Amino acid sequence: MPKFNKYDRVKVLDKPNWPDGGYKIAHWEGTIIEIVKDPAGYVVMQADKTGYKMLFHEQELEPLPVGTAYEPTTDHDGASGLIDTLRQKTKGKSSVDVRLDL
Repeated sequence: MPKFNKYDRVKVLDKPNWPDGGYKIAHWEGTIIEIVKDPAGYVVMQADKTGYKMLFHEQELEPLPVGTAYEPTTDHDGASGLIDTLRQKTKGKSSVDVRLDL
């Protein structure tokens, strides 16, 4: 029986002793958007931070407290999410200087 249900809010657990500076996505939060049937025990989480859909074993996640709001996101990649966020933050401003260092 699955540990999580669709739309449950979860947080990624840390992985101690992870090489190269630690487990970079530890503590990311997201929403379960799919319960994988084969292989059993896996779920797809949509990360709040990037909008990416990520596959995790249920043991790599912990539930967030009940009542943590679920806000559906559009079906886009992280770049589109960044553009959407910039549009919202600059709404109503005639001139905005935005610089992205890559």
